[in-house]
Amino acid sequence: MRDDIFERRQAERRAALNFLDYEILSQEGAIVGRGLARTLNLSETGLRLETGQFLEPGQTLRITLGLANALVQLTGRVVNSQPLDDELCTTGIQYVVFDQAEQRILQHYFAEISRAA
Repeated sequence: MRDDIFERRQAERRAALNFLDYEILSQEGAIVGRGLARTLNLSETGLRLETGQFLEPGQTLRITLGLANALVQLTGRVVNSQPLDDELCTTGIQYVVFDQAEQRILQHYFAEISRAA
């Protein structure tokens, strides 16, 4: 990961296809939109989504993510969004609110993936 001089990620990404629900929040915290997506990869600091809508960098999302038999809720900020075609976009999310209990679920999920590999 760190051999690439253009790499800016702070944590290792793991390929993962998990479905999630997201709510787009205004600056005041009101829900202004919602959608469904799937993860392409995730790490302890962020994730990459595949969505049916373009999300603007800087937007805040409240995400409910299904990992194995657990639901994880977090808030993230859109870092980048790139259209793949006329129907799909990929979006990079950086976590901004992610409590310790939710982080432990994610770490347990990563440990399970590592053991299975």
